[in-house]
Amino acid sequence: MDVEELARKMREHAIRVEREEEQVDLSERKRRQEQLEAIQTLYFNAGRWAGGARDKTAKAAFQKVTVG
Repeated sequence: MDVEELARKMREHAIRVEREEEQVDLSERKRRQEQLEAIQTLYFNAGRWAGGARDKTAKAAFQKVTVG
């Protein structure tokens, strides 16, 4: 595939994604942001367990991440 063709397709894809994001209503954005924060918190606490913390929250997060 030609490099310029690839770049054009990538630009078009980015524009499509940006337009779709603009169409998502505010409540959906808020819901997605809350989900992202929950995932970040989960990984943060799992990382604390991996780093040596031994509290209940860190252990539960680590188990959830590794077991599923």
